[in-house]
Amino acid sequence: MAALLLSSRTTKDPDEDHRVVALAQQGNRASLETVVARHHPEVSRLLWRFTRRPADHADLVQEVFLRVVRHLPAWQPDQPFLHWLRRITVNVGRDFCRREATRRRWLDQPDDTTAEAIAPGADPAAHAAAAEAKAILAELAPDDRTLLTLHYLEGWDFAQIGELLGWSRPVTKLRAFRARRRLRTLLAEKNLP
Repeated sequence: MAALLLSSRTTKDPDEDHRVVALAQQGNRASLETVVARHHPEVSRLLWRFTRRPADHADLVQEVFLRVVRHLPAWQPDQPFLHWLRRITVNVGRDFCRREATRRRWLDQPDDTTAEAIAPGADPAAHAAAAEAKAILAELAPDDRTLLTLHYLEGWDFAQIGELLGWSRPVTKLRAFRARRRLRTLLAEKNLP
């Protein structure tokens, strides 16, 4: 099932990406706009896993594409653009989680679960469950949260996650084991199943 979910999200033609991104590297503004339009939905969807406030989400999406523009000259045509973009996206999400954890620690504030807007037509019960899951994940260390989010919510395998985060597959599996253990401890402290 996870492979089906992943494959349905990656139906973009890598050759077309390569062509359009190469033109954007040469300063073609229309090609850059095409890159943004083409990948905005996936970037946006993935970043919802890291934030619960619409204003933060919009800022993160914008930050991803600003980093893409800034670092586009460094992109190498021999590497898949989608992988490069996902790495930027996940790093922006991880950075956000770290900033939020630091902010909450310094301000001694709980994560704000009331600030997230409900999408039109969304099931309120599903929204509440998603908000609760995000609140619990927000209490984990940023790397634990990122790893568990990518594996369980995005359906990525450990090899993909390890490659994206710069960890070997065995290290990724070990970190996932420890992150799950910390999550179980957290759930037990909250008397959740």
